[in-house]
Parts: sequence; structure tokens; C-alpha cells
Amino acid sequence: MVLGVVMLATMAFPRHARDLVQWLAGRIERRSRRVAARIAKLRAGIDRAHDCMVVFRSPRGWLSLLWAVLLSAPSHANKLLAGYVAMRTLGLHANFVDILLLQTFITFLLYFAPTPGASGLAELLSATVMSIYVPRTLLPSYILIWRFINSYATVAFGSFLFWRWMRSGLVHMEETVARKA
Repeated sequence: MVLGVVMLATMAFPRHARDLVQWLAGRIERRSRRVAARIAKLRAGIDRAHDCMVVFRSPRGWLSLLWAVLLSAPSHANKLLAGYVAMRTLGLHANFVDILLLQTFITFLLYFAPTPGASGLAELLSATVMSIYVPRTLLPSYILIWRFINSYATVAFGSFLFWRWMRSGLVHMEETVARKA
């Protein structure tokens, strides 16, 4: 919540945000000579970020933000709906909103998991949290379906779309080259 407020304040008042960060950089620069050389690069980055925020505040920038929010929904839908779909596949009934909230909790925790992939932490966490609704005997099947939806089905669908887009783009390029020849 706090980070969201800071981001919105930065977007609404980019000049003030730039001035604040420049002031902080100046304070750090005066305290440490070792850091002073790096502050010049930081100041250039701050100015560049300010310029980008000013451009982003235009109607076109706000429209881009709206589209980004709308288009991010499908990318998160598979993670958030996987638990409910897996439960329904196993014939289990539960409140949709409850499962959606639990899946949001699981997804949030997994973003901060300090482990490498394939460690089983995601499966263990999902099994632990979802054991409230899924009987112990069905947990292995639930986890298998949940993992399939979250990983393999997503990769397969994304690969299919990517292949189609690449193929249609390459076909159009071939047609353009053939016409020019």
C-alpha cells in the first residue's frame, strides 16, 4: 500500500520527487567522498527518470498505464484461478472468493521465496494452505493439477501464441519480400 502511494505521488508530482531524490543524493555526496563519484551517474539517472515521468503524465501515458493494468489481468488469472479449477476438476466445491483469496496469498508468498526453482516449496506451500479445503487423500492430485495449470499449460499456451504471431509475422515479411523482387 505504501509503495503504491509513493508511486502515485511520484507520478502526480514528478518535479517534487526529483528534487527530493536530488537533495538526498546531495546529502549522501557530502558525507562520503567514496560515493561522490557515483552520485554524478545517479543524478543523470534521476533526471532521466524525471523526464520519463513527465512524458508518462500525458494522456497517452495514462492510457498506456490503463492498458498495462487491463492486459496484466490475463497474465495473473492462471495463477489466481488455478486452485479453484483444480478443486473443481477433483469434484470439490468451495466458495470461489475464498479460493481466489488463498491463491492470491500463495502467489504473494511465492514472490518472496528465497529458493531456486524445482525445490518443491510452491507445491508444499500450496498443499499446506489448501489443505483447509482439499482432503488429505486428494492433495497429491490437487498439486499435480495445480502445477499443470500454473506451469505447463501456461507455457504451452504461450508457446502456441508466440509461434502463431511469429509465423504470421514471418509470412507477411516473406510476402513483402516476394512482391519487391
